[in-house]
Amino acid sequence: ERFSHIMTASLAAELKALADLKADGTLTPEQFERAKEVVLSGDAIPDAPADGDDDEPPGTSANDDVANAKRENLGYMRFWSSAFTPFEKGTLGMLCPKDHHLEWREHLAASKQRDGASLRDGLSGTYETEIVFAALVLGINFSVFFSAVDEDAYAAVRDLRASSARFWLVVVGYFSILMAWVSIAGIYLLLVCIAPISDTNLPTFIRSSSAMRCLMAPNITIVAMFYSTLFFYILAVLVPSEGAGVLVGIAMFSLLATFCVMFTFMTPFNFAVNAGCFADEPAIQPAMDLAACTGDDVDRALRKKALDNVARFGMPKGPPGFASAPVAFLSHLYSSGSPPLRKTTRARRVFGIKKKATAVSGALH
Repeated sequence: ERFSHIMTASLAAELKALADLKADGTLTPEQFERAKEVVLSGDAIPDAPADGDDDEPPGTSANDDVANAKRENLGYMRFWSSAFTPFEKGTLGMLCPKDHHLEWREHLAASKQRDGASLRDGLSGTYETEIVFAALVLGINFSVFFSAVDEDAYAAVRDLRASSARFWLVVVGYFSILMAWVSIAGIYLLLVCIAPISDTNLPTFIRSSSAMRCLMAPNITIVAMFYSTLFFYILAVLVPSEGAGVLVGIAMFSLLATFCVMFTFMTPFNFAVNAGCFADEPAIQPAMDLAACTGDDVDRALRKKALDNVARFGMPKGPPGFASAPVAFLSHLYSSGSPPLRKTTRARRVFGIKKKATAVSGALH
């Protein structure tokens, strides 16, 4: 009995040593699993079960190491079920990416609290692109609206024939035009609002709840504009064709393609926030040698980091899309380190603004 106890302790020590080799990167997860199987199936432990775990009480180091190894085998289903909020798991969450959530902007403001110039560049670049996009959609939708809507469609609206596709052609088309115009107005006011704020005070200004609401307002109208425009284009083709089968099939394919594109971005958007990729420090510690690992290895490491942070700090709390990130999580990611000394030139940004202004002018005319 004493001999069996000694051998069980030896087995636990060997498994612990393997786990340490895996933790410091000497062994890959696959190599660790193979080595563990060799240790557990060895002949050095007589009268012991082949798996080596049945006679070991829960909570010992060997059991803990095996459990940790199983947790390392991260699948996307587990990541989606554990790292996504209930809203993100639903269809509406898939159609409204995480970069349009309040949580995303809170991480952005906190991560650039010592670098107002980078924060300004990030915000200006994002919203200048969105105002160009909204201006292009506004011009295109105006053209499509006046070419697709005829007197019969207006008559359907006057008679409130909601069961008619022509009714919805007018309503959805006009709504998409209004959302494009409101998006342009909201983004313009936002850019005017942040323009005079100094780089030193910009992170503080953006982190305030009032400024966060200003950042979120264009997001709502942009999302509404995007999906109303999508359905407007589908109706603009299906109504004149009276529901031709080929066009219906193409319309369904376009909806499926939109869903697939949005679904593709769900995972990287999630671990960009939850793994701490906004920070200046490497999200994975110690830093990985990207030349010596596969894309799957990096993806698995980022998912594990995101899951660990969610398990430690919890999910954002609040209404869907407006849930705030846990303050302890923001502090953990972005409160360490000393202020960087950076000099940022504005020449390239001014040139970028001129190019976008030319694009907006072309879209409106």
